[in-house]
Amino acid sequence: MTPRLIATDLDGTFLDNTGRYDAHRFEAQLAVMAQRQVHFVVATGDPLDHAQGLFAPLKNRAAITYVVEDGALITTATGQVLKCAAIPTTLWQAATTWISQTPVMADCFVIACGWKKAYTQLPVDSERFKESQAFYPSLMHVDQLTTVADGILKLDLTWLKTDIAPQVAAFNQRFVGNLRATSSGLGGMNVTLPGVNKAAALQYLGDTWQIGSAQMAAFGDSGNDAAMLELVGQGFAVANAAPEVLRESRQQTPDTNDEGAVLNQIARWLV
Repeated sequence: MTPRLIATDLDGTFLDNTGRYDAHRFEAQLAVMAQRQVHFVVATGDPLDHAQGLFAPLKNRAAITYVVEDGALITTATGQVLKCAAIPTTLWQAATTWISQTPVMADCFVIACGWKKAYTQLPVDSERFKESQAFYPSLMHVDQLTTVADGILKLDLTWLKTDIAPQVAAFNQRFVGNLRATSSGLGGMNVTLPGVNKAAALQYLGDTWQIGSAQMAAFGDSGNDAAMLELVGQGFAVANAAPEVLRESRQQTPDTNDEGAVLNQIARWLV
C-alpha cells in the first residue's frame, strides 16, 4: 500500500556515505508524489539550513516538509515554522556544565544547536570544527557555551568511537524527566526535551494533515529513528542500520543507503 506520508532520515539512510543522493531520480519521484498528494518529510537531527541546502537544486523542493533537530523544529519548505520546542536556558546550561565535569562524558565534542546558529567551543582552526561545518553551515566558536543567548533546540555530542551506550545511559539517568538523549549514529548523541522526537513530529503532521500513523512510512538507521519506525504503519530500517535498530524494526530494506534504499522503496510504491 502506498503511504500518504513518507518520512526519511538523512545521514546513513537517504544519503549515501558521501552525503549525496540521486537528485535526478528523486526529482521525478517527488513530482509524482506531489501529484498523488503524498507528503514527503525529511526527518533528521541535522539543522534546517543544512537540510534545505541538500534539496535546494530541486524544482519541486517546495513539496518537502522538514522535521529537523530531531523533531525540535518543524517547518515548511520555505522555512515557515509549524512547531518548535526550545530547551529552557537553565536546563541546557546545566546539561553542558554536567557534561564537562563528568568522567563518563569525557572526550566529546559539544555543539549547541540554536535558532540562529550552532555554537561550539571547538577552535575555528581545528579539524573537527571544519568537519562539523559540513553539517552545521552556521557553526560559530564561543569561549563558553553558557554565554550563548540564542534559543537552543538540541545538544549534539560526538565521540571518536561508535559504542556510546554508557554515555547515553548516564545522561538519561542524570536528567530523567527533564532531558532525553538518543544515539544518532557514528558516535553521536542528540539531546532534546522529553517527548520531542521524530515520532512526535510525525504524529503532529499526521494530525495536521489528517493522516493516521497506519498510512505513514518511514526510513531510518539509528537510535533516534527507532520511535519513528515504531509509530508508522511501514517502518523500514535500512540494511546498514545499527544492530539494535535492525533487531527492533518490523521491516528492513533489502538495500543499504549506498544502494539507494529509500529511493528504491519509493519506486516500488509509485509503480
